[in-house]
Amino acid sequence: MSIVYTQPSSLQNVSSLESSNQFRANEIKNAFIYAFKGYKKYAWGHDEVQPVTNTTSDNYNGWGVTIIDSLDTMIIMGIEYNDSREFIKNLKFTAKGSSKKIGVFETVIRYLGGLLSAYELTKDDLFLNKSIELGNVLLPAFDTPTGIPTGMVDLAQKVIDILQRKCTKLPGLYPVFINPYNGRFTTTLVTWGGLGDSFYEYLLKQHIMVQNKTSQYIDMWMLAVNTTMKKLVYTAKGFSNLTYLAQWENGEPLFEMGHLTCFAGGNFLLAGKFLNNTSLTNLGLNVTATCYNTYIGTNTTIGPEEFGWISPSGVISSKINKSQKAMYKKHGFFVTDASYILRPEVVESIFYAYRVTHDPKYQDWAWNIFKSINKFCKTSTGFSGLKDVTNITSDWNNSQQSFFFAETLKYLYLIFSNTSLISLDEWVFNTEAHPLRIGGG
Repeated sequence: MSIVYTQPSSLQNVSSLESSNQFRANEIKNAFIYAFKGYKKYAWGHDEVQPVTNTTSDNYNGWGVTIIDSLDTMIIMGIEYNDSREFIKNLKFTAKGSSKKIGVFETVIRYLGGLLSAYELTKDDLFLNKSIELGNVLLPAFDTPTGIPTGMVDLAQKVIDILQRKCTKLPGLYPVFINPYNGRFTTTLVTWGGLGDSFYEYLLKQHIMVQNKTSQYIDMWMLAVNTTMKKLVYTAKGFSNLTYLAQWENGEPLFEMGHLTCFAGGNFLLAGKFLNNTSLTNLGLNVTATCYNTYIGTNTTIGPEEFGWISPSGVISSKINKSQKAMYKKHGFFVTDASYILRPEVVESIFYAYRVTHDPKYQDWAWNIFKSINKFCKTSTGFSGLKDVTNITSDWNNSQQSFFFAETLKYLYLIFSNTSLISLDEWVFNTEAHPLRIGGG
């Protein structure tokens, strides 16, 4: 594959060009090309490159997840992808290395989602046929008494094990784990964050995908959201302008939130658009602004993995030190996990905020985030996550997740592209930002 890195325009004109959507989109495209060239040079065929040591990582089946996860972004950006197509043509979905088990969830969202989206965007039958091939590999996961898929598939024995997701004892919300064989709950943690996020996300998006042919999905989603508004939506003591989503554990709210939870702003905004519901739109905008505040409140202006706040009544869910108290006094939150792994959820919600409101301030927010990533995460061959976003000299974590290509850079690029490109009236994104046509187009 021959891809050419486009050098930035003359530095004399950068200040005026920086406000141009075309300039910003091109800079984001250049970042994609830069990182993909590093992956291709040092890790082609492996899942991911480690962009500090220029070594490889194979944590997602060893099937070259970066190639498939990045493919639809390349198509959308207009980047030539012949080498990726040839790799996929020859790919076999068989066990690699000593492990014979694959994770169903990550395989579906990254591999299957990437292949289906590539087919939707190109109508190239190769991608459809590979999707069917992979789907047959995953099919045993759905052969359970409850119909709830298991978490892992054993490729060697064609048997399935482990557990997966969702439902709870707090009426209207759903827990993180349920046994697919007997339907019993295995935990009562309720969260819009990790292990619960995609469930809520897909209830709404499945409703949109089937074009109102059934009310089951939206009824479940609305029940969850109405309960969330009553039980989990909080402002912060001294910062009534900030809107957080608490977790619920053992009958009590937990005033902690993560970067993953920040997808919810976009989910509420998407619902507000399709349901013509101003309350949901406002909630989405408020959550998105609160999540962006966690970026501008750190020394790197990059958001942390986890953060907490003080409830309006003064409750704190974790002990905080002097520096955390100082951060809270200034910004209305404190960091509990300072790492950043190139996550997309905040720019995802900013994408929806811009598409729904057309307010250019959201483009400025996105551009600020991109500049910070470019400044602090760029290595000699790609982009790495950070160990501490509160430290401008933070070490890199030597990981370039495939979702950086699939989600973070895609959402950033689309924020500065014509809104007809992957229109929300025609496409729905899966949880890995792979667009699929509404109604199966």
